[in-house]
Amino acid sequence: MKSPSSLNNMDITTEDGQKSSKKQEEQEYISFLYILINVIVSNLGILYFGYHLSVMSLAQDTVFTVFEVKESQHNFYSSLLAAAIPFGAIFGAIIPGSFLSNSSRKNSMIFADAIGTIFGLLVLTRDINMLVLARLCAGFVIGLNSSLVLKYVNEITPISLTGVMGIVFSISLTLGIVIASLNGQFFSQNPSQEDQYCFFVLLFPLIFTISRPILFQVFFNHETPFYYILNNQPDSCKQLLQILYKSQYVDKILLEVQQEVIKQGSKDTSKSYNIKRLFIGCTLLIFQQFSGINAVIMFLGQIFQKEHFSFRMTNLLSLLSNFIYLIASILSTYFVKKYTRRAILITGSSFAGIFLLLLALLQIIDIQQISFLAFFFISCYFVAFNFSLGPVIWLYSSEILSSKEFSIATTLNWISATIVVVSIPYFDHLWPLFIFFSVVCFSCATFTLFLVKETKDKSKLEILHLYDPQQKDQGEYSSIALNTSDQKNYVD
Repeated sequence: MKSPSSLNNMDITTEDGQKSSKKQEEQEYISFLYILINVIVSNLGILYFGYHLSVMSLAQDTVFTVFEVKESQHNFYSSLLAAAIPFGAIFGAIIPGSFLSNSSRKNSMIFADAIGTIFGLLVLTRDINMLVLARLCAGFVIGLNSSLVLKYVNEITPISLTGVMGIVFSISLTLGIVIASLNGQFFSQNPSQEDQYCFFVLLFPLIFTISRPILFQVFFNHETPFYYILNNQPDSCKQLLQILYKSQYVDKILLEVQQEVIKQGSKDTSKSYNIKRLFIGCTLLIFQQFSGINAVIMFLGQIFQKEHFSFRMTNLLSLLSNFIYLIASILSTYFVKKYTRRAILITGSSFAGIFLLLLALLQIIDIQQISFLAFFFISCYFVAFNFSLGPVIWLYSSEILSSKEFSIATTLNWISATIVVVSIPYFDHLWPLFIFFSVVCFSCATFTLFLVKETKDKSKLEILHLYDPQQKDQGEYSSIALNTSDQKNYVD
């Protein structure tokens, strides 16, 4: 059986004996818009992710005033509030790998939203320790979403759209950051304990956790094809495929899903891992965090303050930087479609390293007259990151790793983030960290050059064989309950 990638690029012989490339003009899927909206709805959890990642950058001073935090405790709670997100995410990220094989993808995301909504209300207590707990629970929800959403999108998306739909994750994350930064523009420079706007900002992400379950239940009340086959529901799988794909492709796609379940599903339910593949995915996600992105986003306001910018200018520059970050996320869709994962990652990581190095140099010389360059270098770093280390690493890791492996890699990603953000508040000078982040970016480029294999335009079955080329097909479909009448016609 030919993979979709080979079907899209068949060589045919003309009457003159010359070969020409024939591209399949007709797409296999029915509606790009339906798939896109489904993906966007699932990524509301990533909007929640981005918002919480950035919100304290500009809200922190007001929060300390409203929650009556002593000045002597500012560094302690600054570190605690920042670390609560990645630390909570560690526990949220490890869970999906344990039950994702047999649990509902959709219901798991709804469960995450319920936790986010309930514990999000803790901010109303005006107790700083309850706020830390709320942030910890938000981190747990973010950890769940960081594993669940990408796997859900990967399973629901046609192969030809995996790159584009995978980038929605990065765009949603960045949009959440921009929304938090936009809300941060309206904080007072001299906040009082009666400030009510603070609670609007802290409760804002409940919009995402309340709306996603409703949209799922009303418009996308289905699972993924992979889930249906894994749980012996071939009829439900075929019904879903008939919604997503044109009739002439349904049985072919059904067969591919069955093959994928046999190869990958058996890995998810076993105790063994592909060590090389797991090593690649884990290392890339560790590189991503130690490239400094969460540290820069979470403490963007403080970074600009250390460059001697005023309160209003700090807020404005934070918003502009994050807006540039968003634009880069959107534009990265084009590059992911056009260029290989390896090329993007090598180039983007190298440029990110260069701009971090320049940012470190700027902090070392500390000349106020050129402090505006901090905004320029951070913006350039954001662009480089969001063309490479951001979307491509998440996309690539979700492509090559099974559910269990992806949960392990995501957990290590959040452990790395915790280490980074805990240390930031205690640095009087940030240039040593920027140099370290720069070295990590260059290391990522080198690592990708020598060890990472390309996945662009490869089917899910081909990707499974990338790091395990000697693996043999595991039997026929007798191990899975198949009840489709057309099954035999498509077995090679």
